[in-house]
Amino acid sequence: MKFIKHKILLFLLGVFSLTGFAQNPGFKHRGFYLHEGWFFKYPFAVRTWERADFAKMFQLIQRMGYDQVGIWPMLEAIPMPLSKVDSLALSAFRGTIDDAHAALLECWLAQCPNLTPDPSISAKPWNQRNPYHVWKNIRLDDPKEALPYLAHRSKMLSILNNADAYITIDGDPGGYEGAKPEEWLKVFLSDRAAINRYGVNPSKQRLIPWVWCGWGTKSVWGGNPNNPPTRIKPYSIGPMKLFKTAMPEPWEMLPGRSHRTDWANGRVNVELADSLGLMNRSTILCYEAIEFEPTPPAAILQFDHIRRILREESKFAATAKGVFGNAQQPVMVLPNIYFFARGAADLTYLNKSNEEILTDFANFLGGPSKLLIPAWDCLQRDLQSLPTDLHQRLRSIRLTSEAAQFIPGGPERYLEILAQQAESRIKLLQAIAKPALSDEQAAKNMADGITALVNWWNVHQYVVSETEVEFKWNFVHNSQVSILAKWCRQNIKNSALVSKLATDLLTKNHVLTEAQALQRVNELMSK
Repeated sequence: MKFIKHKILLFLLGVFSLTGFAQNPGFKHRGFYLHEGWFFKYPFAVRTWERADFAKMFQLIQRMGYDQVGIWPMLEAIPMPLSKVDSLALSAFRGTIDDAHAALLECWLAQCPNLTPDPSISAKPWNQRNPYHVWKNIRLDDPKEALPYLAHRSKMLSILNNADAYITIDGDPGGYEGAKPEEWLKVFLSDRAAINRYGVNPSKQRLIPWVWCGWGTKSVWGGNPNNPPTRIKPYSIGPMKLFKTAMPEPWEMLPGRSHRTDWANGRVNVELADSLGLMNRSTILCYEAIEFEPTPPAAILQFDHIRRILREESKFAATAKGVFGNAQQPVMVLPNIYFFARGAADLTYLNKSNEEILTDFANFLGGPSKLLIPAWDCLQRDLQSLPTDLHQRLRSIRLTSEAAQFIPGGPERYLEILAQQAESRIKLLQAIAKPALSDEQAAKNMADGITALVNWWNVHQYVVSETEVEFKWNFVHNSQVSILAKWCRQNIKNSALVSKLATDLLTKNHVLTEAQALQRVNELMSK
């Protein structure tokens, strides 16, 4: 009997150790934020997803170790008054929230504090609208503006009444210079009234202020001595103090931090939450730990950022509610999303090497690590460490795990995306592998490098603004543009001749129009 008990005890200890709860349990909750504000191709941009894609992502991240998900569905693209068409669209989105619950995730719904679009935006369906250029910034200190807006907001919440928590950011976008803390509190009081009246379980549905760029300031962004992170302190501490005494229960807080202590808001909001005794109500948003924003789609590993940031906040693991991560294009940074969850759940996992983490993730997806690892970090490899047939071999494999079937767009499409990026990288490196011995060779190699980058852009069609339709250099990850530009500086002697020859090649091969090719070529040579 003693032997059996001993074996059971060893088994349980092994289970606890494997799940990360024996020695260093990490953060109690892990959340991932899905941002629908960007416009590019499916499945890269979250706003292109259908309900089934969200449902798959929920299942995927739950298996990674997340238990919460946040979504910004852009309610700010729904004008006043609420139309029948938009009411039906909101009713349909309730199903997406239910899908999160079916995946055993809490679902947090994110909103801006005071934005509403011009009614003309209704010409398109909700998920196709771009409200950035037609938003009205509601003055919450003006009852004529505030009361209709808050009534509209309450009407939307009466339909989306099944979320577990309701986040409202202090700005970016939204807010306005000179706004008082009491004006932001008005939004939460209105939301609380709506949830108490319409919510499916009001006593459990929390309000969550997202303390981010400072309420009432004009601008806080930038990483330079003239705009230090401490600038936001007076704009964040006022609302926090007010919420501590006046926010109706139940409520929590989402203090956001930047990826660096000397950039944007640094760690100011986290430090303020701690100093005010609000850490036990706080989930720390580790903004840009997983992926920088904005950035063109690229498989960039950020394991060092994740390690550093989670270690910096690990002192709050026992007291904070949890941590949140975010990405603008989740499909491209799945390894980072996986590592963030694993490292946040078990802080000892942060000690693993990059290769160990990527091997674990390959096993998680049921694919061969010898091909997936170079695909995931292909943008950091050279031709000596990057198999030249990698893209072809990626197209011959399958991801066999249950988890892999939940990748938005499907596992086959995911492998094709990895193959196309690897192919772009390989062809770029081949184009600049050797010095050019003539102007003609320089033009050909330059055109080949540009073609490789344009081909990858055609896969994802990332743009900064929805109105942009032509290829531009800032639509490609800078790490790839910079090495091509460096090669051009070192190898092009007769810039006028090479410009003409490269333009002719790009035009002849239908890579770019003649005007676009000429402009992009000349821009590249001037970098």
